[in-house]
Amino acid sequence: MFRELCLGLLLVTLQSSIANAQIGRASILGTITDAQDSAVTSASVTAVHTQTNTTYKATTNEAGIYRFPGIPIGTYEIAVEMAGFKRAVRTGIVLQVDQNARVDFHLEIGAVVESIEVKESTPLVDSSSATVGKVIENERISSLPLNGRSALSLVSLTPNVRSQAQSPSGFGDRGLLVTAFSVNGGPSGMNNITIDGATNLNVRAGDTNVNPTVDSVEEFKVQSGTMSAEYGYTAGGVVNIVTKSGGNMVHGTLYEFLRNDAFDARNAFAATKPPFRYNQYGGALGGPVKRNRTFFFVNYEGWNYRR
Repeated sequence: MFRELCLGLLLVTLQSSIANAQIGRASILGTITDAQDSAVTSASVTAVHTQTNTTYKATTNEAGIYRFPGIPIGTYEIAVEMAGFKRAVRTGIVLQVDQNARVDFHLEIGAVVESIEVKESTPLVDSSSATVGKVIENERISSLPLNGRSALSLVSLTPNVRSQAQSPSGFGDRGLLVTAFSVNGGPSGMNNITIDGATNLNVRAGDTNVNPTVDSVEEFKVQSGTMSAEYGYTAGGVVNIVTKSGGNMVHGTLYEFLRNDAFDARNAFAATKPPFRYNQYGGALGGPVKRNRTFFFVNYEGWNYRR
């Protein structure tokens, strides 16, 4: 059992390292204009991922448009520099999975050493995609109570999703297939589930290859409607999962969740309480191997169930 868990962890890690497509990532695009709303060409645009200090650079084209495609989700700071204009900076830009955020700049005449900083306070609108979707962010994944602690059970928070899972064991997300849900009225069990850009479906078993633990998931998005060609293998919707990754700060958790008949009341029609033991335990740790360059994240979870 332990060897299978380690192998699954290794496969997820390898998938994370080679998945560079848009799936599981996001993009930023925008237009740089001056006070007369004319396009500013050849402006230097820099985006910094604040958790890792990873820097991405772009230059505006003849229409004043810049783009950062396929970048990791997270919080960004974007700066624009152009000779003859004040440096413009926007901070607190939060990218979610599969988001195509538009961030425009209007430059003011002045010296580059002068700077105008704007802190982002409202969600960025994705106006470049017809895909219908809802992101289940990390706060809800880590805070909401989950009987059995499967992050995929939170797909039911999406308005167009109807769960069809039934569990005789009392664990709604552990008893039967975690993929038993319908998106937009589509067939149950025929949704695509990706993890860090790689497909996570076991076609033969009709279930997932890896049911990611709560502490390893950063966020996920339930998508439906008109989707781009990179999303296939679905007759209903797509669940786009992004796992956590390390940053410049060390973060970790240790946990155990338990249920025990010692805490339960006796059924009014039963002479005795049947034995019931459920222990779910594990930990997660992430941080830098080399600051601003190489990072790690590892998670382990085990569970024992006896009744």
